[in-house]
Amino acid sequence: MAWKKNLREIPARIWSKLDAIKSPNLVVGCVRKFKQEDLQNGILSHLQIALTDSGLKFPKRIIPPPDSGRHSLWNIYGREIKRKDLPKETYYRDVESPNYGDPSKGYHTVSWPGERYPREYIAPRNSTIEIECTDPSPGRSSYIIKFQLSEVLNRHDKNFEDRLFDCLNLLQENVGDCDVQEAGATSKDYIKTLHVSWDILPPGTVEEAIERIFSGREPSQLEKDTVQERYKFFKSLNPQSLVYGRSGFQRYFGALLRDDLVVFENVNYGNAVYIMFGDWEELSKKSRIELLSGKFGEDFERVIHKGGWRKQVKEIIRVRLRGK
Repeated sequence: MAWKKNLREIPARIWSKLDAIKSPNLVVGCVRKFKQEDLQNGILSHLQIALTDSGLKFPKRIIPPPDSGRHSLWNIYGREIKRKDLPKETYYRDVESPNYGDPSKGYHTVSWPGERYPREYIAPRNSTIEIECTDPSPGRSSYIIKFQLSEVLNRHDKNFEDRLFDCLNLLQENVGDCDVQEAGATSKDYIKTLHVSWDILPPGTVEEAIERIFSGREPSQLEKDTVQERYKFFKSLNPQSLVYGRSGFQRYFGALLRDDLVVFENVNYGNAVYIMFGDWEELSKKSRIELLSGKFGEDFERVIHKGGWRKQVKEIIRVRLRGK
């Protein structure tokens, strides 16, 4: 079974459905029937949905993987838009250069000027797909599965159509269908899930870190492995304390190196490390979308997980610590 990856525009059937929904708050979701053989062939394996001898197994919620399509990629990593409608501006690229060409004599920062079109950064949403199946018992010829995105949309928001289009495509990429329905949660409920609340605790064992992050819920082996690996890395930075953040279903874990220097990342889907300077606790009172938007200039840096990211993080920290 193959399905259309993306929508070029919001379908007419969705607009008709919106006219019938009285509430300003809605969510993107759909219900689909999948044949036994399609599930056995792994059609939904990217969402960790599998048909086993004991029935249909699936997570209650999951962030769709970035290779499902461009909207799934943007959901995790965000995106940068080149504003060719605006005049070019001067930007500076900082490079660490050895003093007198000799690394043993230390380094200094060199800023290289250039001209480019302004960039607008759209922060990642980290929206999850919530999954339900009323009858996952084994031996069925087909299974009816409900999928719903966690983000609550409000039709009065100025970016409503853009967010609706993005959410519809996020679901379309991953399950081959999309629809809208009235939201059970209010916009205020959703906004609450965007704020990150932090706990700052002395470094403990990795087992204690896992317990604090997942709050008694039994994590998967992949989640355990991720936390263990990050714990080792954060401890190597010689932190004053470890930090644990929570925003809805999202979990953040990191290291407080100094009162004005913290390193953390999203444990649920580790895609980038965030390094915050200055009054980071005040910054973190902003919504998660604002927090990850990159709009805070020199008080915020984001390092995507790719080759050499640990070295890059340590270099940023080295420069910051050397500066004070």
